[in-house]
Amino acid sequence: MGDWATTVTSWIQTLVLTGSALTVGLIGMIYVYQEKLLYFPSMPGVSKLTTENPEGYRVPSEYGIDYEDVFVTCSDGVKIHSWLMKQPSGQFLPTIVFFHGNAGNIGYRLPNAAKMFRHLDCNILLVDYRGFGLSDGVPTEEGLQRDADGVIDYLHTRSDIDPTKIVVFGRSLGGAVAIYLAESRPTKIAGLIVENTFLSISSMVDQVMPWLTYIKPIVLAIDWNNERRIRGVTLPILFVAGERDELVPHSHMQKLHASATKSSLRKWLPVPRGTHNDSWLRGGLDYFHTLRQFIATSTRDFTLGASETCDVDVDEKSASAIPNMLNQPLFNHLPKDKDA
Repeated sequence: MGDWATTVTSWIQTLVLTGSALTVGLIGMIYVYQEKLLYFPSMPGVSKLTTENPEGYRVPSEYGIDYEDVFVTCSDGVKIHSWLMKQPSGQFLPTIVFFHGNAGNIGYRLPNAAKMFRHLDCNILLVDYRGFGLSDGVPTEEGLQRDADGVIDYLHTRSDIDPTKIVVFGRSLGGAVAIYLAESRPTKIAGLIVENTFLSISSMVDQVMPWLTYIKPIVLAIDWNNERRIRGVTLPILFVAGERDELVPHSHMQKLHASATKSSLRKWLPVPRGTHNDSWLRGGLDYFHTLRQFIATSTRDFTLGASETCDVDVDEKSASAIPNMLNQPLFNHLPKDKDA
């Protein structure tokens, strides 16, 4: 009996030690590799470089839009790539700085950017973060903030861009980058548009990896605390919220809107059929009309008014962009909206 008890005790101790070692190892891996769990410059089946994208996702000229390849050197020496799409009378018109989500390069946003360009009558700077597309470096929170600072400072050096009419637009992770700029560089921009963005990485961990909730203080090094930052934003803000967002809970956008109490103008645009990446497609006329009117108000460019040319159809090229943008490893582990 004594030998049996000793054996069981030894087995339990071994099991506990093994489990503890595995847990510590897992926590260590999450701490070390958490940046790779958030940023997806490349994905299986989706090219990293814009030059290797499928036809229709390589350059703006495929949509009949003239553009410049812009390379900006950030404060830490990292060089990032953007496309500047300019209207014929661009020096007098607003400029939208487009910050995309956490996966894929700017080429996969071309259907979206082309619709913006045509329907909003604005210049568009479509930005690839460090590590994405043709940009150098490795993506980190501080690095993406440097990227944002770099492109804004760059636009202010150009004589053919009106520095008083710059609006930053961010979807998902891009919303976090845009909120950072609006809070830290308010004199450099005129307005902020946030679409389907999260409260913070901590809040998203609760949603995506609830088993990490109680050890977040130990392992979580990425912040992106948009709820805290947006409380300090005084600029006009438009919140665009897809009500069928399958990644970021709709309540996150509602709380961001409620927290922006210092904003000089708060606008709310719900998109009833909008999911995380396709609200710009599902919002129809109202989506582009609202963006256009908000940009006109925040930049005081009342020549924009409301567009009568916006279409509501999802064309073949635009529709085919959705699977590419949703093909993210993280999405496979998320609970789906039952009403979607």
